[in-house]
This record gives sequence, C-alpha cells and structure tokens, in this order.
Amino acid sequence: MKINDELLGKEVIDESGDQVGVVKEVDWDANKNKVTSIILKEGGISAKIGLGEKN
Repeated sequence: MKINDELLGKEVIDESGDQVGVVKEVDWDANKNKVTSIILKEGGISAKIGLGEKN
C-alpha cells in the first residue's frame, strides 16, 4: 500500500523540533479513505528520558 511506503520509518517530530519516535505501523480505513491510527517506535528525547512504550 502506498500510504505505508510513504509513512513507515519516518521520524515524528514535536513542535519543539525533538524527535518523539519513528512510524512503526499505520492502520488505514479504505472505506473512509483515511489513516485511523499510527503506532510509533519510541526514539529521540522520549527514549532518552524514559517515556513511551516499554519493550
């Protein structure tokens, strides 16, 4: 799916310019033609200070 190719692996940056994660998974609703959720792999400042998903 093209949306996955365009989003997977992309950095997610907050308004301060800090990386909060990397796009790990995208859920797409084909009937509504929109993204329903994005799952991030923690990274950047959130990983450094211990926020985010624990693996």
